[in-house]
Amino acid sequence: MRFRLLCGIAALGCLALPACQQKMAQQPSIRPDEPSTISPKGRASRPPVTGTVARGHLRTDLALFTGKRTRPTPGSGAAVILGAGPNPLNVLALAALERSDYLEDANTVDTFPFEVTSEVLKQGRDRYMIYCVVCHDARGTGHGKIVERGYTPPPSYHIERLRNVNVGHFYDVITNGYGSMPDYKQQVAPRDRWAIAAYIRALQLSQHFPEDELTADMREERDKAAGGKAP
Repeated sequence: MRFRLLCGIAALGCLALPACQQKMAQQPSIRPDEPSTISPKGRASRPPVTGTVARGHLRTDLALFTGKRTRPTPGSGAAVILGAGPNPLNVLALAALERSDYLEDANTVDTFPFEVTSEVLKQGRDRYMIYCVVCHDARGTGHGKIVERGYTPPPSYHIERLRNVNVGHFYDVITNGYGSMPDYKQQVAPRDRWAIAAYIRALQLSQHFPEDELTADMREERDKAAGGKAP
């Protein structure tokens, strides 16, 4: 009797196993990039219609989305020839590259594409403290924590070259990277890049504010920070 009961349970178990396999596990839909006879081009993923723009990607404001006055010419940069030892071709290529960088900086905008308000500066500070402070430190001198651990130190924002560079330069570097710095266009939205650039300008101004433009309250605060003695 017990043997028959066990056999019955086993048979019911075998019948229940196929019920666990649902049709959702094997859908008839076509996978991306699979070959398909439905599409004229023979692939499942159809190319977008010519002239279409994805929602949110209609970027007609050149200054806002590139930081440039005009669109850069493709292939305008110089190719550096790699090789061991001194090489005259390397010197020429590097000189051309520096010239290319100079021209690119000259093409950057020197004004912000929208009004810089206290809210913009606050947003810029927040984004800066998330993405930039690890290299550039809180004051922008280039002595962040990962630099202390061996990463290539970036230049200080307070050197003359970066204090005089167009503000579009900072936007372009955040977007495309520069030297050892990777690009952050995937992590930081365009308007937040401008907010960071505005905060960098505020950092620079905090260390190089014109003496004759200090208000009485600002002088008092400065003297208090200096221990009660005016510099």
